[in-house]
Amino acid sequence: MKKILTLVCALMLGLGFAHAQVSPGETAVGANLLYGSWNESLGIGARFQYGVIEHLRAEIGFNHYFARKHKSCWDINLNAHYLLNVSNHQFYFYPIAGINYTMTNDKRPTEDHPKGKGESNHIGLNVGAGLEYELNDHFGVNLEYRHTIIRKVDQGVIGAGINYKF
Repeated sequence: MKKILTLVCALMLGLGFAHAQVSPGETAVGANLLYGSWNESLGIGARFQYGVIEHLRAEIGFNHYFARKHKSCWDINLNAHYLLNVSNHQFYFYPIAGINYTMTNDKRPTEDHPKGKGESNHIGLNVGAGLEYELNDHFGVNLEYRHTIIRKVDQGVIGAGINYKF
């Protein structure tokens, strides 16, 4: 955890000279292809982004991870991105911070739980970073990593996606 926070801080300081390109009220929708480490599974996601103030956007997203090894989950995330322009007002770096709600379902039988542990709810924190490249005025692609910090259900998520700006 300390290594992740140190990396995010170092990247932010190293890119402090950059300028952002997000406007208040700017909206976008997107779709993701994901890999979640909790059940070592692929997933899909959808998100909505809103420019709060210059440089800062809010994002709400829903992700579903496919069942694998008798485990499945889905989550809802509310994140903030601080966009830093790296080059040509087309390529951006952004740290991620936010909150997470996760629903897990573990049907693996154990000695203590012959029918599995069943469903459980979790609330946690998100921290990570992403890269975004704007293909034109409306479309952009991104690659990001976020780590969801939840007691007993920590999960690293790697995602690649596409956005459409309005």
